[in-house]
Amino acid sequence: MRITTSSRDALARIAERDFGGASLDETVARLAWEHESFAALARLDEAELQDYRDEHEGLAETDPDLPA
Repeated sequence: MRITTSSRDALARIAERDFGGASLDETVARLAWEHESFAALARLDEAELQDYRDEHEGLAETDPDLPA
């Protein structure tokens, strides 16, 4: 993979700050997963999005670690 020094350094900062010092490989994998997750949410129609929100709300009520 080709990557500029500034992009590698930015990735290293994210790895340290947001992912507890994860490797750059793990950081890229996590960022790719986050991107795919947000892209999947963006493809939902209104009814599907409401179902997702309802399910999240239900889980948040039973799991104190999830934001409501």
